Amino acid sequence: MLFVGVDPGSESYAISAVDELGRVVKYLEVPTSLVVKASPTLVSYILAWKPKLVALPSGHGLPLIKAREIGAREIFLLTLSDPDKEGPLHSFLKSFRGEGITIPSVIELDSVPEYRKVNTVDMGTADKVASAFFYRTLYDSFVLLEAGRHFYSILVVVDGKIVDGFGGTYIPGPVSPGAIDGEVAYLLSKYSRITKETIYSGGNERRAKEIARIISEWYSQKYDIPIIVSGRGKDEIDWGIKLNVKFKEASVGASLIANALGGGIYRVYVDMLKSSNTPISFVRLKGWEEITSLIRTL
Repeated sequence: MLFVGVDPGSESYAISAVDELGRVVKYLEVPTSLVVKASPTLVSYILAWKPKLVALPSGHGLPLIKAREIGAREIFLLTLSDPDKEGPLHSFLKSFRGEGITIPSVIELDSVPEYRKVNTVDMGTADKVASAFFYRTLYDSFVLLEAGRHFYSILVVVDGKIVDGFGGTYIPGPVSPGAIDGEVAYLLSKYSRITKETIYSGGNERRAKEIARIISEWYSQKYDIPIIVSGRGKDEIDWGIKLNVKFKEASVGASLIANALGGGIYRVYVDMLKSSNTPISFVRLKGWEEITSLIRTL
C-alpha cells in the first residue's frame, strides 16, 4: 500500500511514495519547467503506482479538499492567480484524476491563533506544512527555518502543533523581497503595478538572514526549543540543526501526510492538520471586498 506526496518546488517537482510504515520506497524529481506540458504524463506515471492516496501540490493550501472537488474557484485559491492561466501547479491539478487531497497552509490551521492571521495570506504555504510534518515525526517542538534558493520561511511547532508561521512572501529571502513597504506598494500601484514578478524578485540575502535569525532565535528562546534548518540553501545558514536528508523534506512530508490521512502509521499525528477557511479569509483591509466578490463569480 503506497501513499504519495508531491512538493511543487521553484526548481523541481519532487514526488515520493511511502508505504504504510512510512518508509520511502519511490522518489523522483522533475524540473518544474517541464511540468506545464508534461503534467498528464507525470500524473499517469504516479497513478501507475496505484497509491491509496496522493497529497496534492497545494500552493497556498485548502483544508483537505478531495481532488474531484477541485474546480476553478479552488484553483484560484490554491494558486492566487487566474485559474485559466498556464502554469505548473494549474496544469498538474487540472490533469489529476485519482484519489488525491489538498494540504492546508499555515493560515488555515486551527492551531494558529486567529489574531496572528489578520491581514496575512502567506504564513507558510502547504509545502512548508508538509516539511513541518516530516520533522514532527522526529521532534515534538521546534522552529523550522526552511532556506530555499528563492524563499525563506519559518514555522513554529509547539507540542506537535504549528502555532505561528512566516511565509516566503512575508519575510525576505535570497530572491523574494518579502513584505513590501506600504509606501513602496502605494507608489507601485499608483504609477506602475504590482505583479507576481514584483513579489518574487528583488531579494536581499544578507538582510534575509538577519531577519530569519532574529525570528527563529526569539521563538527558540521563548519556548526553549531547537531550531532546525532545512532546504536547498541550508548550507548558507550558519546556525541551527541540519540533518542529512537525501530527499526533499516537503515531498516526503507530503507523502507522510497522505499516510496519516489514509490510515497509515502516522495517523497519530493527523490532528496537526485540523484546518478551516481559505488562504484569504483573514484579510480585513479596505477594498478587499472587491477580491471576495471576484471569487464568487468563479
